[in-house]
Amino acid sequence: MQLWTQIAIFLAVTAAAACTRVPELEDRLTPDLRGAEYPDLLPLDDALEPLDPPQQASQDLQEELDARSNRLKRRAEAVKNAEL
Repeated sequence: MQLWTQIAIFLAVTAAAACTRVPELEDRLTPDLRGAEYPDLLPLDDALEPLDPPQQASQDLQEELDARSNRLKRRAEAVKNAEL
């Protein structure tokens, strides 16, 4: 079979599977939830917390990694110097 034929068959099977009813999920809905309206949609910019500028996020990450590196070096030194 050619690649395009295989891709077409795969897409057809996937589309058919996506249309099937899933009783385990649908039967969990209570009658009041089935009749409930969809919630209002918010613009993504309003829904998410603003991110730090990339330079600040990069600096914060570098400081965190440096601190972790220093802690690990101190632990390694303590293990190395410990008497067994």
